[in-house]
Amino acid sequence: MRSEVWALLTAACWAVGSLLEKRGVKLGGLSPVMGTAIRTTSSLLLLSFLSYPFWHQLKTAGPKSISLIAVGGGLLSGCLGIIFLYAGLKNGSLSTVMTIAFCFAPVLGAVLGYFFLNERLSPIQMTGIALCVIGAAMTVYFRGN
Repeated sequence: MRSEVWALLTAACWAVGSLLEKRGVKLGGLSPVMGTAIRTTSSLLLLSFLSYPFWHQLKTAGPKSISLIAVGGGLLSGCLGIIFLYAGLKNGSLSTVMTIAFCFAPVLGAVLGYFFLNERLSPIQMTGIALCVIGAAMTVYFRGN
């Protein structure tokens, strides 16, 4: 499957997941930290099962690779990022929080890729980045609250 299809599936999962998470955190009166703990525990259970055929890869991955994933995906994205998302979802509107979080993540990713991974940005990609920022600003500025 093409990478763009995987990206769209990711976006769909995150959008529907965030809707359900917002309702769950608000309904239960849960703190963002508790919401993150519930999310992480349920993810760990499913991932333990799904990843079992690949556990042998840990032997050859090396500590640097595992550390980068643990810090980037586990601590920053999976823990702090989700705690911050839940804090926003608990009190903010889904449209505002999702727009800011999920429009600026790829923008920041493109900028970080440019500066730290020497990835090139074409003029059309730079235009897309600008349109993302403008669209997010418009969504937040013209919200119905």
